[in-house]
Amino acid sequence: MLKKLLVSVILFTVALQTSAQQDTLVITHQNNVLNGERITDYTNKWKVTFVDAEGKETPNKIWTDYGQIISLDGKKYFHRVQDLYDPQMNLQDTWMNMVEHKTLVPVSFSTLNPKGGFAHYQFNGAKITGNTNQATEGEVTEINLALEEKVFDWNLYGMLLVGLPFKVGLVAKLPFYAPQQGGLGWIAATVVGGESVKMPDGTSIQTWKVLTNQRLTFWISEQAPYVIKLELQLQNDAKLVWETI
Repeated sequence: MLKKLLVSVILFTVALQTSAQQDTLVITHQNNVLNGERITDYTNKWKVTFVDAEGKETPNKIWTDYGQIISLDGKKYFHRVQDLYDPQMNLQDTWMNMVEHKTLVPVSFSTLNPKGGFAHYQFNGAKITGNTNQATEGEVTEINLALEEKVFDWNLYGMLLVGLPFKVGLVAKLPFYAPQQGGLGWIAATVVGGESVKMPDGTSIQTWKVLTNQRLTFWISEQAPYVIKLELQLQNDAKLVWETI
């Protein structure tokens, strides 16, 4: 009897381990797991609030987001433009992404601000080229890197995760270009489950709550405008909260 019980426990443990392994995906350019075709033209806007450890809220910025599907030479691309404003609506930064629509494989990313800071990255699989003056106090630095993996563009943030095959317990790992680290990084994203988020008009929208190893948590809808809410954990239990308005 004891022997049968031990065998049952072992088989159950193996089944759990197998299930966990099946729910963990390493997403690459080759396996075409991401579904960018879920994305259509959209407009989004978030209010960003700083919340300290005691729960006190301070307006931080307004963040706008425009996505458009465009065709060039018979191929479809997802083009995204984000503008970041301070609470007085002074423009702080503009971000522009271009990725392949179907696979979300990156083509380019650019950022610029009114003070003259800029960065531009061109993606070609594992090769990254471009230039920036953001890390050298105004001096332009050329970028020419060959990474160990073909990468995605984490500057898409939640819109990259919109392409996940959502299901509770899914753990996805994606390679990305990490310029602050000078090379390759890995995103780990865990789908915690479904969660209803209240919208400004009083209605609710069903989302997937996704935790990442980048200190960011996302609430993502499978319909536009997709990224409904996100939180960035800061030091001393403070956080920044983005909410669609």
